[in-house]
Amino acid sequence: MNRAGLYVLALLVFTADQGAKHWVFWSHFHWPEEGREIIPGFFALTFSVNTGGAFGILPHGTQLLAVAAGIAALAIVVYSLRVQSPLPRLLAVALALPLGGALGNMWDRITRGYVIDFLDFHAGSGPSWHFPIFNLADSAICIGVGLLAIIGSRQQAPRPESVAVLKEKP
Repeated sequence: MNRAGLYVLALLVFTADQGAKHWVFWSHFHWPEEGREIIPGFFALTFSVNTGGAFGILPHGTQLLAVAAGIAALAIVVYSLRVQSPLPRLLAVALALPLGGALGNMWDRITRGYVIDFLDFHAGSGPSWHFPIFNLADSAICIGVGLLAIIGSRQQAPRPESVAVLKEKP
């Protein structure tokens, strides 16, 4: 996949994430306080404001997390510009997902001061087990990082050209 394809996929992830958050933000006023059950006892749409990171990390670290997301996105872009094109398709997808997800959450942190989370998986009703509420950007980041781990365990990712040239010299 060429770089343009990687960036288009990242843009689609960003757009889907922002569209879903926009819909949740304007729809949640009509939901019960505990959220809108989609699959009873298992999955609900629940509006949640998150000023921290995943799993309660840095509970009020919005600014720091926005900077971290920006650095991660920049690192992916720089890497994609330095490797030879076209990239293997799976690697391009593995880079595009966290790029779009990082930009989606960074946009929220910059424009709102928080991230909107809404995907609520749980077991049972009432006081029950709840997986931490998350959003599409979080999903894209996790899937992309998982793919990168699989790719890294199976083969070496393409190295930037300048590193490859340095290794060839005696």
